[in-house]
Amino acid sequence: MNNKMTVLLLAFLIVFLFPLTLAAETAGEVHVSIYPIYELADRIGGEYLDIKQVVPDGVEPHGYEPSPRTIAGLERAKAFIYIGQGLEPWGERGAEIVSEQQGEVIKLTDHVDLIPYRGFYYEGEGAEEEENHDHDHGHEHDHDHGDYDNHIWLDFNNMEIIAEVLTDLFIELEPTREEEMLANKERVQNKLAELDQAFREGLKDLEQDTIIVSHAAFGYLAENYDLQQVAVTGLSPEEEPSSRVVADLIEIARESGVEYIFLETLASPRTVDVIAEEADLGVLTLNPVEGLREEDIERGADYFSIMYENLENLKKGLGKN
Repeated sequence: MNNKMTVLLLAFLIVFLFPLTLAAETAGEVHVSIYPIYELADRIGGEYLDIKQVVPDGVEPHGYEPSPRTIAGLERAKAFIYIGQGLEPWGERGAEIVSEQQGEVIKLTDHVDLIPYRGFYYEGEGAEEEENHDHDHGHEHDHDHGDYDNHIWLDFNNMEIIAEVLTDLFIELEPTREEEMLANKERVQNKLAELDQAFREGLKDLEQDTIIVSHAAFGYLAENYDLQQVAVTGLSPEEEPSSRVVADLIEIARESGVEYIFLETLASPRTVDVIAEEADLGVLTLNPVEGLREEDIERGADYFSIMYENLENLKKGLGKN
């Protein structure tokens, strides 16, 4: 009799409770496109929601294409959060899939202040005119891809706004944890404000204001801290610069007197190495934090620690007085 009761109890658990447990695990599933936004999402709601990062660590997001399995996972999502503005070539398709399942979709570039994309290198005296032309052109086309810089997570003020947007969504999905998630949001925003202050203090009184970088990911840092970005390639690091661009960049490096060129992680060093050799430049890392590498994970690095490392390399490369 006891054995029969045990069997019946196990059957009840399997048939009735296991599906409920599975449903509970997936009820709050939130898919976030890239690492830096996942970092905020996890800090704010990771204890209470199942938050998944779509682009895997160690993969350059501009050229990433999700697998059929990843796309199928979006069909289960209660929410999908992505950058937009062309950063994720698959993002609009992902948004459509989640919307069709009555999930929430947030395109973050609709919620923050964007800066114009000004091209990846300047040609001496025409630089100012070129910047103004690009700025006007961008507004005429109302945020079309290519007109605005989509690396919004490199602006700490934007990230504070994103924290607000994420928190509002997470409270909607899990209202019983509102108090805890609001407290988490405040902690995250304080860390972002401290980061902004550290950059403002650290990037004062520099010998140089020109950063030569491997691709034009750092427009927000340049805009916010009075630097000039000169980049080997445009908004996508997969672009290949022409021989003329490489020659111009070598000339810019020589004329500006910079001593370093900045190479980002997850990008090919080939062209940067050529410019560094020809212009006799040192090479420093400037990490756009688009994703973590295996070595970053092993040493416990995150968005915040990497940004502080970026600050130290900028101070070194620009000659902090």
